[in-house]
Amino acid sequence: MVLGGPPCQGFSVAGKRDPNDPRNKLFREFVRVVDELKPDYFVMENVPGILTMQKGKVAEAILEAFDEIGYSWVSITVLETAALGVPQLRSRAIFIGNAKGMPNPFPAPILEKDQYIPIEDAISDLPPNTPLPDINHEWTRHSKKFIERISKVKARDSLYPTFLDAYKRQYLGVPSMTIKENHGGTHIHPTLNRCISAREMARLQSFPDDFIFTGSMKKAMWQIGNAVAPLMSEAIGKAILPFLKSIENGNPPNFTEWIPPSRPKSTQLKLL
Repeated sequence: MVLGGPPCQGFSVAGKRDPNDPRNKLFREFVRVVDELKPDYFVMENVPGILTMQKGKVAEAILEAFDEIGYSWVSITVLETAALGVPQLRSRAIFIGNAKGMPNPFPAPILEKDQYIPIEDAISDLPPNTPLPDINHEWTRHSKKFIERISKVKARDSLYPTFLDAYKRQYLGVPSMTIKENHGGTHIHPTLNRCISAREMARLQSFPDDFIFTGSMKKAMWQIGNAVAPLMSEAIGKAILPFLKSIENGNPPNFTEWIPPSRPKSTQLKLL
């Protein structure tokens, strides 16, 4: 199985969604790797905005590229990480495909909305004001004047009215907003007048504390913000594993007994 996630910044609604962004074409590198390795299955992750970019033409181009290398059965769905046990609201478009006419299984939600894990359950036991560099519990340092400005930001609001995607105050009782790194402007802690730390970001992504990110604090935040939540990856892997084992055992499931997941209208094409 090949798993990957081409850069999402060009497709994200949080960015400029520039159709000429060179990163938008890097999905073809993923297709190239799949073509060379010929895996039984592939999984490709991206932001949901990839499905609506250029009125669905980008998604169509991706499906056609896979079709050209023999992967004519590709299924797409949008998974919510919070429904899979991650203490963060982070919807992601997941492409799963194979060249054997097999089902493309997706994990079922394990939590209903009223069961989502709130942010405080994930980070409340970390020291509020004492950094722990050994586990990446470090945050951006600000001047007293900047801290005073942060202190005035209310829950759900941002420090910058014209740049709402950074320095946004988290709030209690619900999962974290989508974790990202914006030039040092990570989200503001729900109860403290500072940005959340790299380790708090990691916990909200479902990384265990013994998974250490190397490099500077900023580099760690980049890695964490760009990562796929491990619990979501695990759920996808567990959904596909029985089918990989069936291929290995030479006893694939009956394709006619499987109902494919629903897909956006823009990605129906001939690939259904």
